[in-house]
Amino acid sequence: MMQSTPMKPEAPLLETRSSLIQRLKATINGESWEEFFHTYWELIYNVARRAGLSEADAQDIVQETILKVHNSLDRFEYNRKRGTFKGWLRTVTRSRLNDFFKKQQRRPALNQPLEETADELQNLEDPEGPEIEKIWDEEWNRNLIQAALSRTKKLSSPKQFQIFKCHYIDEWTVRETCRTLGVNAAQVYMAKQRVGKIFREAVETLQEQV
Repeated sequence: MMQSTPMKPEAPLLETRSSLIQRLKATINGESWEEFFHTYWELIYNVARRAGLSEADAQDIVQETILKVHNSLDRFEYNRKRGTFKGWLRTVTRSRLNDFFKKQQRRPALNQPLEETADELQNLEDPEGPEIEKIWDEEWNRNLIQAALSRTKKLSSPKQFQIFKCHYIDEWTVRETCRTLGVNAAQVYMAKQRVGKIFREAVETLQEQV
């Protein structure tokens, strides 16, 4: 069975344009790499958790995947005709999940009967199957929205962003927004228009694959 999406703090999705890939390669141990880690660890973690892994195992998958990316980034050539960075990262993550599944099948938990361990393995998603593809796309898109929101927040006033998020993202009615935030309808519509424009532009920018 596929697990529900675990609760998680906000983490923006890093832009995957070729210029940024080159920047990461040039500063692999610097600020860009740190940003890369803090951006993508959550995406990888959530995919692992939804595939059925425990919190500890999912954290191990994150570390193994990031390490693999770190060691392989110089060999990655960003070329749209050969595939996107999104697809490459998905392949690396799926490979780490596949290794985990194989190890679990070879080494059942020492403190559990073989029958119980076998039952648990049956509940894990096949890392080569279509469910992982679906999970990856869902989590990628979720992070894309979070990235756009993070960028929008930086470019908007705190009050207007709060109004926009409550009304547009959290889907509060105008009346609920006004009553809860102590604003009037005109302020709600203004925030929806102004901040909404910034948000849409952020989404479009993040979707670019130059």
